[in-house]
Amino acid sequence: MTDRELSLAEAWDLHAKEWIAWARAPGFDSYEKFHRDMFLPLIPAAGRLTVDVGCGEGRVSRDLRNLGHRVLAADLSPAMSRAAATHPSEPVPAVVADATRLPLATGSADCAVAFMSLHDIDDMPAAVKEIARVLAAGGRLVLATVHPINSAGEFDGKEPDSPFVISGSYLHPSRNCDTFSRDGLSMTFNGAHRALQDYTEALAGAGFVIERLREPTSSDPAKPWIRVPLFLHIVAELRRRVA
Repeated sequence: MTDRELSLAEAWDLHAKEWIAWARAPGFDSYEKFHRDMFLPLIPAAGRLTVDVGCGEGRVSRDLRNLGHRVLAADLSPAMSRAAATHPSEPVPAVVADATRLPLATGSADCAVAFMSLHDIDDMPAAVKEIARVLAAGGRLVLATVHPINSAGEFDGKEPDSPFVISGSYLHPSRNCDTFSRDGLSMTFNGAHRALQDYTEALAGAGFVIERLREPTSSDPAKPWIRVPLFLHIVAELRRRVA
């Protein structure tokens, strides 16, 4: 079967070994280069429990724990969860769990983090609703995704002034599958393009109110991405839990 014939969850588990190597290569990924420093300041101070939804190999959970958070990492991929729980120097508590069925009591957490995971989850609205279930009233969800502009189009060259082209539909969901190779490593990224309103409607439908919305990108003037956002950051407060 090809990646496009698999669910997003199956495709990510298939490439888990590649991702663990990619994410842990020093200074390799945008997380270490600039994305972490843009995202972590949005997360509220440590409370009772912070849930890392779609934790991957555990890098965000490790950083959260170093900031004083009591963290539970969750990922549907057994390989990813195992990597987070068995990190050679900083293992974190991790469980194999579907984002739509988290193994937590209602209202047991006061913060949830979904760093670059919601666009990789097959039923994103159900995952947002489940996050709302495990959060206490007033709890925060802090999320990062590929920006919908990013996933909808591409530059037609590498020059800083290259035109950005959306050849399909920005408004309609679609499946993305892209393979990148660099410095001896290769990674296939599977994700879903969804319009911005798909995320905001999922949040509103689950009882969240958006407090902050940011559109970070590369600051490298030699790259065309300086003109277009790479990522989407949202901080949302749970005002009411929807049945």
